Amino acid sequence: MDATRHKADSLSKYECWFELLHSKIKEYGVEARHTYNMDEKGFMTGVLGRSKRTFSRQMWEAKQVRATLQDGSREWITLLATVCADGSVLPPGIIYQSANSSLQASWVADVKAGKHDVFIASSPSGWTNDNIGLAWLEQVFNRCTKQKARHGRDWRLLILDGHGSHITKDFIDYCDSYRILLAVFPPHSTHTLQPLDVVCFKPLSASYSNELSTHL
Repeated sequence: MDATRHKADSLSKYECWFELLHSKIKEYGVEARHTYNMDEKGFMTGVLGRSKRTFSRQMWEAKQVRATLQDGSREWITLLATVCADGSVLPPGIIYQSANSSLQASWVADVKAGKHDVFIASSPSGWTNDNIGLAWLEQVFNRCTKQKARHGRDWRLLILDGHGSHITKDFIDYCDSYRILLAVFPPHSTHTLQPLDVVCFKPLSASYSNELSTHL
């Protein structure tokens, strides 16, 4: 474990954070069906995660399956996922890597209207930035949750990490304007506190590596 994460693991600090969270939920009357958790997961498209192989001495001596293939691609893609405490989910967002932040037709060729519900964006790094963070807040989160929250009359709670794109003045001002409460995890604590890391992204990463390995 990274030293900063190990140092951040503090029972007293986490208790303070949860006490603050629950006090705000009570103060603003936030219901579970208006409580959301958002997180991002990056993938390097051609690179497998760590894996283990089991084979016989005969296979080793025959020089079979000695290495795992990778296609050499280093393109970065980021997935944005949002889950509600009532079990419902928001449409995912996918950020592709593009030097001039343009979109390519091949990226959406397999997206079928009426069957798939996904939002596509791009950035030079393939990671989220301030513009994409605000666009997601406006065009995905607010648009997909305001009707459920009686067109914004009920308070919504959005729990996320402290990435710079989540705590810009524009992002915070927009939340204030539309009755969205922000709960930001303490620094270096998402490995312990972030639900989507364990529930969604860990099995997703394993499944992606398995599919990539089979394809290669």
